[in-house]
Amino acid sequence: MTHTLIGTAGHVDHGKTTLIQALTGIDADRLKEEKKRGITIDLGYAFLPLPGGGVASIIDVPGHEKFIKNMLAGAGGIDLVLLVIAADDGVMPQTREHLNILHLLGAQEGIVVLTKCDLIDDDGWREMVREDIRETVAPTFLADAQIVEVSSHTGQGINELKELIINKINTGYTGHPAGDIVHQRGTTFTEPPAGSNVPCGISDRFRIPVDRVFSVEGFGTVVTGTLTEGTLKLGDALTVYPAIRAAKVRRIQVHGGDAEAAFAGQRVAVNLSGLRREEVNRGDVLAPPDTLCPTRMLDVKLIALPDTPREIKTGSRLHFHYGTHNVLCKAVLLGCESLKAGQECYAQLRFTEEVAVKQGDRFVVRFYSPMETVGGGVVLHVQPKKHRKGKAAEIERTLEIREQAGVSGDITARILQAIADEGPNFTPLEEIRERLGYGIIKTEGTEPPTEADVFTDAFTSLTRSNKITRIGAHHAIDETFRTQLAARLTRQLAAFHKDNPLQPGIRKEELRSRILPHIKTALFDAVLNIYEETQLIRVRETRVSLADFSVLYTPTQQQIRDDILDRIKKGGYTPPSPEELLAPWKKKNADFNQVLDALQTEGTLVTTEPGILFSSESIENAKTIFRTPKAESHAPVTLAQFRDALGTSRKFALSILEYFDRTGFTRKEGESRVLKQ
Repeated sequence: MTHTLIGTAGHVDHGKTTLIQALTGIDADRLKEEKKRGITIDLGYAFLPLPGGGVASIIDVPGHEKFIKNMLAGAGGIDLVLLVIAADDGVMPQTREHLNILHLLGAQEGIVVLTKCDLIDDDGWREMVREDIRETVAPTFLADAQIVEVSSHTGQGINELKELIINKINTGYTGHPAGDIVHQRGTTFTEPPAGSNVPCGISDRFRIPVDRVFSVEGFGTVVTGTLTEGTLKLGDALTVYPAIRAAKVRRIQVHGGDAEAAFAGQRVAVNLSGLRREEVNRGDVLAPPDTLCPTRMLDVKLIALPDTPREIKTGSRLHFHYGTHNVLCKAVLLGCESLKAGQECYAQLRFTEEVAVKQGDRFVVRFYSPMETVGGGVVLHVQPKKHRKGKAAEIERTLEIREQAGVSGDITARILQAIADEGPNFTPLEEIRERLGYGIIKTEGTEPPTEADVFTDAFTSLTRSNKITRIGAHHAIDETFRTQLAARLTRQLAAFHKDNPLQPGIRKEELRSRILPHIKTALFDAVLNIYEETQLIRVRETRVSLADFSVLYTPTQQQIRDDILDRIKKGGYTPPSPEELLAPWKKKNADFNQVLDALQTEGTLVTTEPGILFSSESIENAKTIFRTPKAESHAPVTLAQFRDALGTSRKFALSILEYFDRTGFTRKEGESRVLKQ
């Protein structure tokens, strides 16, 4: 069985309500004032029995420009549009406005109904009206729609129209299959795995924008609305958004009859327990607990109508229409100065009160004054940070990923979106997995649970295409952040090399404190591995440099280097002090200090204690001298014995032994040393 919501649209007094009565026998005008004035003021409802026992819901909307707000409250979630145009008037202002609204809301299927045909005998006029209609609907979802000529008074064409509606429903052009989990415009979802941690706005369960609220004696609060997605059952717990009030489903009626459950595409009346009449209003949304996140800001794709004379600028005040509600907001455009007819851009909307929407929801915006429909769009982010100037490119890239993800359920797009949402940060893979409701992440050589395969395959595909990069075993970054990090690394290393041309590189810990002080050393090492693999940098023990960097001495510095090494070598185990080494180069003091520091950093010279320097070759030879047969048997070696073996003074021998103790080559026992290794 398919559940379909049919909605009318069109200019005032073009016969929408009369057409519904001719199709169903039901007068959708329910208010005394509507009967008195002869025009529809608020939403009206009817239903059309279908062959085989099915029933299509019908919603009738007002056509007068003063009641566009009410029209918008009923326009969301319509599966099949009946665009009603009177043959004696043709296309009129609200015809165009209603058509624009439905197009913005993502309507996909419809029929053009030419009413009052009994009033027109002139075939030329009728043909001119049809041509005008074709021209009007050409850029919309009704471009290929059939035009059916009817008269609700004589019955002309009514049966033909009814057969066309039934045929469209039966052949699957429109509607929601019973029991499906659906989103607006019929996109089908798969439920997340049982027990998964589903955050706000991700769950694809029932949702009802409330369009009427009243009390029934003996039952209490009753609300009506269109079930735009999911399945509602007796006993279901729900929350009224955005106020976050809890209630329970006591009773369900569909088309005037009691039901155990209601499905997407149906008009429903829901009797709520635990909720007073004044605690729910038109414009509220009924959904399962913890599935919507009320917010005062949204990131959106904003689209200006192709024929609007108005211009949307940053700071423009707009009426934001979603579901059955409308809220005032201020637009902040991202990446453009203003939005003119036919243009689109990303924007942040900031509201005067909270709204409760999901990513992928469509909306309409009307100008604050005069109140005209100027555009609409799609929600991309329901809980964004407040955007500020200077980061437009980064923000647009993130929103582009969100737009691509849409509400399609594509796991690769959703992974990209989840990582992009974190901004310039390292996203824990376990967090992404849980957020999206998938199993554990596969690692090399392991066999994951079946529920993880989809996530793992998508994740692997993204890493192979370099859209995301895995950092170590537990984190990931997106392409944008990876590029930003590379630029940051390059800038820091280039600056360090410029200031320290004789240093082989910056210490890892110092580099971490400069660019990523908030992450731990192990994660930073994993980051460096990524850029070393791409040959951007070179990591040598505790030092990091640009991959193409090499130490270059000036002629004077080279002379100083050669002199220092020569005199240290000649000194053997009685080396000259730094002051003695400096003596010939006092006029080149800065160069001398740089060279001496470079020799120690690269390990050519070893400082056993402040003021005592040995060549690395002498230190290695001293280790060999210490390793006598006696020492190899772990017998103690005294300071005097080691001093005599080196042929030096007690001062230098003790300095080397204490260096050996610190570096783990020897261990002190009393006044002697034993070999530790």
